[in-house]
Amino acid sequence: MKGPAASGAQQELVGAVGGSVIFPLTHSLDRIDSIIWFFESTTLITIQPTTTNKPDTVIVTKNHNKERLDFLHRNYSLKLSKLSKNDSGAYSVQIHSPSLQEPFIQEYGLRVYEHLSKPKITLGLKSNKNGTCVTNLTCFLERGGEDVTYSWKTLGKTSNESHNGSVLPITWTLREKDMTFICMARNPISSNSSNTIFAQKLCEGIAGDLDSTMGLWISLLLIVLILVLIILTMWKQTRKESTEEKRMDTHPEIPNCYPPSGETAQYDTISNPNKTIPEENSVNPLYCTVQIPQKMEKPHSLPTSPDTPKLFIYEKVI
Repeated sequence: MKGPAASGAQQELVGAVGGSVIFPLTHSLDRIDSIIWFFESTTLITIQPTTTNKPDTVIVTKNHNKERLDFLHRNYSLKLSKLSKNDSGAYSVQIHSPSLQEPFIQEYGLRVYEHLSKPKITLGLKSNKNGTCVTNLTCFLERGGEDVTYSWKTLGKTSNESHNGSVLPITWTLREKDMTFICMARNPISSNSSNTIFAQKLCEGIAGDLDSTMGLWISLLLIVLILVLIILTMWKQTRKESTEEKRMDTHPEIPNCYPPSGETAQYDTISNPNKTIPEENSVNPLYCTVQIPQKMEKPHSLPTSPDTPKLFIYEKVI
């Protein structure tokens, strides 16, 4: 008899939800007493081959697995159908043979994945300055996002570019040709691509932002010009009024020779010492109208001397 059979390295298998997977079993044993398949620590199926034309004895532990479990008669490899996410885990098989002191053991690891849905793209914070659009595109999946890798294709440049990762940084200007971006998602059983994203549509507000910025500067300039004109107009008006006030201050008012209503006119006779009056005209009197002002304003009054009376005297010689 041979010694204990060495177990082979663990085999990693993948399957798709709703699909099937085969656990390959390779051995060189001529006589086999039994083959037992395990999921984790639970027995799935036991097979007892026969050496006659009679069918092999097959025992399925759980009834709900009867339609899902099958095996290949030539080497007893196991086939598991109608996979679900719950089928992921560790599997093993033990082969008992009279030629072995210890059972032959083979281990497997199964990962069940969903088929990827169409990737979606979200737009990060966008900055439009000086005709340049700067933003980030993020690719994601609504379901089936386990063990997914992302990549990007950028079309439209002198040479097409690729980028790994779910986030793609973008810098695009109006002077450049339109560019297209495509996100591709992959997992061990499937792949899918997003809809095409166009840079021009993505940054369609960039031209509008430039126009609005220009319009804002023009509006500010107009407002400044209007304010300057208003200030100049007010300054000229103030200067004109100040000039008129100064002019009025330099020309005192001419006293009125006629008394205002309510005032009493006083008359006096004044002789002229420098002129000889004929005798026949000596009897002609000389009258003067004197106005007594009610109020004298010091700043605008005529200069007076101590010898000059405070009353204004106007003479009329007849």
